[in-house]
Amino acid sequence: MDTGRTTSTSSQPFPAVRHIVWALAVGTVLVISGTRHERPPLPPSAGTEAPVAPTGSTGRPAAPAQALAYLAPRRPVPEPPSYVSRSSVAPAPLSLPPLRPAPLRPLRTGPAEAGPGELGPAGAAPATPVPALSAEAPKSAVRPLTPSTPLRLRIPALRVDAPMMKLALNAAGALEAPPDDNPVLAGWYAGGTVPGAVGTAVTAGHVDTRLGPGVFHQLGAVRKGASVEIVRADRRTAVFTVYAVEVYDKKAFPDRKVYGPSARPELRVITCGGDYDKKTGYQDNVVVFAAMTAVR
Repeated sequence: MDTGRTTSTSSQPFPAVRHIVWALAVGTVLVISGTRHERPPLPPSAGTEAPVAPTGSTGRPAAPAQALAYLAPRRPVPEPPSYVSRSSVAPAPLSLPPLRPAPLRPLRTGPAEAGPGELGPAGAAPATPVPALSAEAPKSAVRPLTPSTPLRLRIPALRVDAPMMKLALNAAGALEAPPDDNPVLAGWYAGGTVPGAVGTAVTAGHVDTRLGPGVFHQLGAVRKGASVEIVRADRRTAVFTVYAVEVYDKKAFPDRKVYGPSARPELRVITCGGDYDKKTGYQDNVVVFAAMTAVR
């Protein structure tokens, strides 16, 4: 029975053929690009910047061969740091200072300074003030100490705290100085009175050395009334009070006045001073006179 509807039986092209063609094209492209990535890239030519090496997911180069391939062949190799390689040349010795520091000149501790009318030419003060020893040594009822080896010499006003060594006389009969290679060392005349005992004890030290300023570089700045302390091996400290500071020409040094005997414990602190001559050294001596006033 005819219903008036007809069915079409014509054949349509199969759609999967087109998909297969596209898949083959894409696969060919992927294969070709894959073979290119497997080859290590050529190093960059001169004048061009080296590309950054490809990295994996961890941020590291994909392979050591590929990372090395990215290094430019003409890239300069950095020099190692200076502290890695040691020079075969020995360091030059330290050069000594060409000039010795001038010591401080002693301050006037005797009579009052002269007025304007008593000054030298053009109103200038004397170049080397020499304080007179007119002031009497301070009187003290402190008992003298028995002899004991001195260990340290201290001058608090100058911040001096020096170890002490024994000194002797040289062939000419002059007092030897401490070694010139130890700026902080002082000495005492072991053939005389021990500091703190009855008599005149003598100590000495350098104003400067070949290594720099000596232990008594500022001795000339000591004022009358300052303290000089001698620490002894018997654990007692003899305290001396300065009552005069004088400067003497070495050619006319008053041995008797400086080294003469005393009926009580006295101390002399001696160093060089005045002008310096390269051949003969310092021309003067600075001498501090002190008397024992306390024992600790």
